[in-house]
Amino acid sequence: MVASAAMLDAAEDLLAGIPVITSVTHGRHSRLQRVALRARASRGSAVGLVDLLGLTAQELVALYYEPIYSLRPVQAPPLHYRTFFFMGGRGAGKTYSGACAVIEEARADPEARILIVGPTYSEIVKNQLEGTSGILTLSPPWFYPKYEKAKRRLVWPNGAQATWLPAKNADKFRGHQYTFIWADEPVAWKGDAVAVYKECRAVNRLRTSRMRREGLSARMFITTTPAPTALFREMLGDRDGLVLARSSTLENTDNLDPAYVRYARRVMHSTEGKREFMGELTFAMDPALYRKVNWTKTRVAPKKRPSSFDYIVISIDPATGEKKTSDLHGIVVVGVRREADGMDHVYVLADLSLQSPEPSAWAKKAVEALRYWEPYAAKDSRGRPRAWIFAETNSGGNMVKSTIRTVAKVKLRTERARQSKAERAAPVSSYAESGLVHMVGKHEKLEAQLAKFTGAEGGHGRDDRADAFAWPIFKYVIPKRQNVGAAEREVKDVTAGSDRDEDE
Repeated sequence: MVASAAMLDAAEDLLAGIPVITSVTHGRHSRLQRVALRARASRGSAVGLVDLLGLTAQELVALYYEPIYSLRPVQAPPLHYRTFFFMGGRGAGKTYSGACAVIEEARADPEARILIVGPTYSEIVKNQLEGTSGILTLSPPWFYPKYEKAKRRLVWPNGAQATWLPAKNADKFRGHQYTFIWADEPVAWKGDAVAVYKECRAVNRLRTSRMRREGLSARMFITTTPAPTALFREMLGDRDGLVLARSSTLENTDNLDPAYVRYARRVMHSTEGKREFMGELTFAMDPALYRKVNWTKTRVAPKKRPSSFDYIVISIDPATGEKKTSDLHGIVVVGVRREADGMDHVYVLADLSLQSPEPSAWAKKAVEALRYWEPYAAKDSRGRPRAWIFAETNSGGNMVKSTIRTVAKVKLRTERARQSKAERAAPVSSYAESGLVHMVGKHEKLEAQLAKFTGAEGGHGRDDRADAFAWPIFKYVIPKRQNVGAAEREVKDVTAGSDRDEDE
């Protein structure tokens, strides 16, 4: 307990004295929202607001593309800063804020040389450039940049330019200089993220004639969900001209899918949810990700479990090696059911993990489990049970598929992990802490492993059950984790064959 208190004190020291913009200190609503609220207060409704304002069609278009009227106070930096650090929950409008900042900088300064940094090339293009809140989407027709994708460059009509680089190799940043940098989601930067950040600082040094005239520094605009990592200590330790903004997911509900908002409300007060949806940062997080989950409170007696489920997944985390001392093959059966609260509840039906040098042993066990639980799954439009086997293929690759084929031709879905075990487990632990995951009966070995699970690399045998447990919840139950607004969100039926199936 003393160690945790010391860590919390250290976190408070790290944040102490930094100017912070929040909805409490600067207001929650944008200028347009405030006008609409005043109209509703005085007239009982905001309907007909356009007529009330007396705007022409051309003025309406200009208003649509003018961010000063639509940005919430937390999304807009002050005039003078060196680093604007926007820590927000998922869906809080961070990407919109960063894209608007880039457009405004380009419009204000023909000499601007802007660097756009994201986790990967594809993420930069998909989210920061072409996404629903990306630069190309938000740029007005009369100030639309030339998109030179092959050269990784944007060129605006006034001569301002932007280029982009992924946060993978710090050496790639050398030899450049920029007036403005937009660094998005450093929480997802891989490799030596601290070295990349330091190089961003080193190249963020160019000043234009306009910047000298107005007394502006070369600036960095950071938009991210927070995380208690060494990178965040580095970024928050750089105090010169640092302004911090903090926003929760719920401050942007008008632009989010209602189902996603319900999910956020349910999990936002859990340990992980405070970070993911409230935008809160603390360095006193317990490394055991499931430590605060009360399995006893949400446990369901076998005789009282639901009689049917929307779908059932037999999840496998195959082990490598064919020795008697090989790691366990994790096999966990989960059933998912939409309950009266409008949320998808997960029921852990069985832990069938086993240790065997014979690869066919785990495949037979998984197929037997599928045959047993299929009758409890709802039917799809073709009258087939919505139940399947899911397996991670990082270790076994095609071996996983061929091994199961030797036993039976069943509905099988596979995926190669692109994230760490901890990254998969973090949102699952939040979901479980919020009372949405139920152990049906006692699964003592699984629960014991979850209590110690940190997701640290090299977990191997001690993580087999935990990873098999987390995979189907992360993949099929946790709402998609992109910051997608209602305009783009069409909820996809995860059981309709989005993965490649091998059907009977």
